[in-house]
Amino acid sequence: MNGGNKCGLTLIAALLLVLTACSTLPMRTDPPRVTLIGLSLVSVELFEQRYQVRLRMKNPNAFALPVRGLDFHLELNGKTFADGVSNQSLDVPAYGESVLALEVTSGLLQVFRQLQALEDSAMSGVAYRIQGNIAIGDFGRRLPFDYTGQIGLPDDPVPPATDRI
Repeated sequence: MNGGNKCGLTLIAALLLVLTACSTLPMRTDPPRVTLIGLSLVSVELFEQRYQVRLRMKNPNAFALPVRGLDFHLELNGKTFADGVSNQSLDVPAYGESVLALEVTSGLLQVFRQLQALEDSAMSGVAYRIQGNIAIGDFGRRLPFDYTGQIGLPDDPVPPATDRI
């Protein structure tokens, strides 16, 4: 066997490997619906805050989605609030859902903007937008996502004082 045949066989084998790897997920893959289900403060520094974000991923596909990571940006009330990345792996079952908890970073300026917006209005909830990319499969094929929603603010836990005589 000469060097040209070996190179040709190696190229064919590599192409077959790539085609087999790409065929593990259909070309038409709908991105999961990503909703914000929780946001809690983890740490506060002078110029940076860390939050734990809980995201629910709903898979609208007839096959499991092997999520291998994601990057995203979170807006609250139309203003940039935080961004994050995760290399956590999870499989979202076909027509099922999974919850992912990860940490995000926000700057002091973003927090002040949110506080100002809450003070300026009598909102009963917080509108959010979460957008980014989810990496799926062994080669990290990217699926973009962009979803909006509303989170209700808790009612005042302290009832108003009443005069009793």
